[in-house]
Amino acid sequence: MNNIALATSLATEPTTAFGELRERPRFWLPLLVMVLSTALVCYWYYSVVDVDWLKDLILGNNPKFTEEQRAAVTGMMTRTTMLWSGVVGSLIFVPLFFLIHAVILLLTAKVTRVPLGFKYWFTMVCWTSLAGLLSIIIGAILLLLSDTPQVSPGVLAPLSLNELLLHRPIGSPGQGLLDTLSIPSLLTWGLMIIGVRTWSQRSWEFSAAFVLVPIAVIASIWAFIAFR
Repeated sequence: MNNIALATSLATEPTTAFGELRERPRFWLPLLVMVLSTALVCYWYYSVVDVDWLKDLILGNNPKFTEEQRAAVTGMMTRTTMLWSGVVGSLIFVPLFFLIHAVILLLTAKVTRVPLGFKYWFTMVCWTSLAGLLSIIIGAILLLLSDTPQVSPGVLAPLSLNELLLHRPIGSPGQGLLDTLSIPSLLTWGLMIIGVRTWSQRSWEFSAAFVLVPIAVIASIWAFIAFR
């Protein structure tokens, strides 16, 4: 099965797709797709957004800055610096996030005696992350249809819990966590549960706990820090 057929199968017959990945683990296509598409949308956003409006939006809602700090940060927040920090950040942090998640899955596998190495878990993380393309595509459509340069950064995470329901402003407690929790995240976790069950041949309950318990622990720690 080639990579395009594999991506299609992941959406329509995920058990078959994970069976293929169990036999031939590989990750370069989804890794490159997610890194490049994220970087492209970031580049597009910072190319068109009203920079002065964005500065006011970011700094005005952040109580951590004094007036002197606001003035210093404002001077550094040019279109060029925000654009390239967004692009370079995508190129670095997307693979880094995948790497960390794969290590967590590997450690969970060792504790629960699922005999698969790091390459398998990194493969799973990369392929299941393709659910995030849904958010990237919708964000690109919103940018395309926007008739004003005053576009909220929320357009980069249009299917997040924060953007859909809560609308917490930038810099407010928990805003980063709520931007991370999204419909694509749920789809990714669901695919991972199917993948763990396919690879381990163990129960749905085991597979769900394998995927969700570490996520719940990390989210709880993040929430405790963010909302205190």
